[in-house]
Amino acid sequence: MSPAEHMIARNTEAAKKLLANIRAGGDGDDVDLIADTIEGETDLLEAIGEALNEIDENDVLIAGGEAKIEQIQGRVSATKKRNDRIRAAIEQAMIATEQTTLRLPTATITLSKRAPGLIITNEADIPADYWIEQERPAPKLDKKTLLSDLKENKTVAGATLDNGSYSLTLRRK
Repeated sequence: MSPAEHMIARNTEAAKKLLANIRAGGDGDDVDLIADTIEGETDLLEAIGEALNEIDENDVLIAGGEAKIEQIQGRVSATKKRNDRIRAAIEQAMIATEQTTLRLPTATITLSKRAPGLIITNEADIPADYWIEQERPAPKLDKKTLLSDLKENKTVAGATLDNGSYSLTLRRK
């Protein structure tokens, strides 16, 4: 519990006792009397003022913390992009030099060719044979069968294969 919270709790209890005494005296409906008595007999208003100051300080800390988080997230994103560019440069160098494995003192780098992947150019052109009927929400494309047929050099409208890609694996020692 912060000092401001403690002070408010202590003064709230004092104000409750005063309120009970005022109501016992028959003037429990006089709002101005209650407010004046609480203000004059307790430090509740000062405690609430201190609590508001603490809230303001906390809001400043929150804003600063959030700004710092955004800054750090920007740095993390930029660093990830830099790593991606470095990996791409290593991959291009290995392809150009026809190297599939490089053994370095700190890592082993392996370049492997990936199988061609499915590219959907226009779903509406894909024949009905490649669609699986479902009750809801709509028919589902059977990508496995479609990919298999394309790999067997069958021509299917609305779909094709890409040229395949490379995968770079870094194993640290």
